[in-house]
Amino acid sequence: MNFFFHTPNDFVTSTITIPKFQNSGKTAGGLNLYQAGINNGKWEIKPAECHEDDYFWSISSNANNENSIYFLATSRESEVIATKNSLSNLNKFTDTSPDFRANLKVSNSSGATSSYQSEYPFRMTQKLGTLYSDCGMLTSKDADKVGVFLRNIFFKPEQKNATLYLYDNNLDKLLKTFTICTNKTCFIDLTPFKESLFTSFLFANDYLGIPIYLVDYGAAGLSFEHTHPPHESIHGANRFQMVNRLKEKAYEKVS
Repeated sequence: MNFFFHTPNDFVTSTITIPKFQNSGKTAGGLNLYQAGINNGKWEIKPAECHEDDYFWSISSNANNENSIYFLATSRESEVIATKNSLSNLNKFTDTSPDFRANLKVSNSSGATSSYQSEYPFRMTQKLGTLYSDCGMLTSKDADKVGVFLRNIFFKPEQKNATLYLYDNNLDKLLKTFTICTNKTCFIDLTPFKESLFTSFLFANDYLGIPIYLVDYGAAGLSFEHTHPPHESIHGANRFQMVNRLKEKAYEKVS
């Protein structure tokens, strides 16, 4: 199953739209939309605060739900998470081929919008590892603002800090470190470094998540897209070994 999440910050809002049907046309039936958040070290589950019609659930970001996650389940299934105090793989409705897609839309104060296919697979909630993301692929020095949302969802109701490194390969220099956190949507403002991002990467240990880059041109538009794991850009039987070496070198540079 998949989880869904928001990406708001000081200058963009977000809206999640989740379909009540699969690509094949099969409907959600007895499934409803639930919202989960962490309260005093426990997963707190409740019916989602949302707008819905016959075909979609829609949730707008606000100060109370910016770190919430959303999932489809029956009432009995939703109780499993609260009872176990652990995210669980409750059903297969959002495990489809082609992939089940929700829409995560961001809007800035000038009225420009962009969107991204929002889903966080259950299998990713079981892992913490090493995050590596090239900044140059999805950024621009010509934008008004440049930044990245980092979203981690971990099966335990924990919020633990990790260090994120921004490193310039061309200058062979650590530009800055940032504090990020598990089970949160963290935004990193990269605008002060936009001239160097083409040759820079982000790196974090003991943290996995989805890096979604926001490039804001004001009224002229927005770009909002995630980078893929490095092994998806490399062909060959030894691609995972190559990525491991890449991450090892990155770790040496930031250490």
